[in-house]
Amino acid sequence: MCTSLDGKIIGHRWGKLRGYQHESEVFETTAASFGIGAWLVGTTTMDEFDGPKIKLPRAKSRVPRRDFIGNQSAKSFGIGADAKGVLRFKNNEVGGDHVVLLVTDRVSDDYLAHLQSAGVSYLFCGKRRIDLKLALQKLGRTFKLRKLMLQGGGRFNGAMLAAGLVDEISHLTVPVADGGAGVACMFDIPGNAPAKATAKLRLLSHKIMPGGVIWARYRVVA
Repeated sequence: MCTSLDGKIIGHRWGKLRGYQHESEVFETTAASFGIGAWLVGTTTMDEFDGPKIKLPRAKSRVPRRDFIGNQSAKSFGIGADAKGVLRFKNNEVGGDHVVLLVTDRVSDDYLAHLQSAGVSYLFCGKRRIDLKLALQKLGRTFKLRKLMLQGGGRFNGAMLAAGLVDEISHLTVPVADGGAGVACMFDIPGNAPAKATAKLRLLSHKIMPGGVIWARYRVVA
């Protein structure tokens, strides 16, 4: 994740960063260095990649509540959570990565038929809310994945951290103080604030990047 000094993640608020054409450049280059062919995001972040919010045509028949694989030969994956069935994809790729959605039993037949017609894979991961541990187990079994790169947003990151499902944190701090009240942070755990800090970390490495960006990697130890 790439944040301001105070942990905010909405990059378009920062203006042009010295040494970079766009604020996403520093994030994309460091993320690619891990060589992980699957990224995972929440609904709000995945909404940046789908199409217009069209009204879905009616499904011709009842769609069974079972997992659907739209591309058996995919080698890289863009994975998003969509418990309510609000995303709209015209095709099954984002930047060459096969789209996989984590859904629940509450999504409609119309939505499932829409995903199938677009060739988008989906996995059922709960009745009304996504069971994150189940989701990772299914992704591992179905697509033979052993590593995922978690890329936001803040609430989804927070839910994953609180569930004990984050092993390592790669954090880019840009030389900006955002200061915006209510602006999304790197970890926004849903619900009331935890009684104490959610995780303790051990520093693995740190590096000064162009433009004064600090890249630090941490192991989650507790």
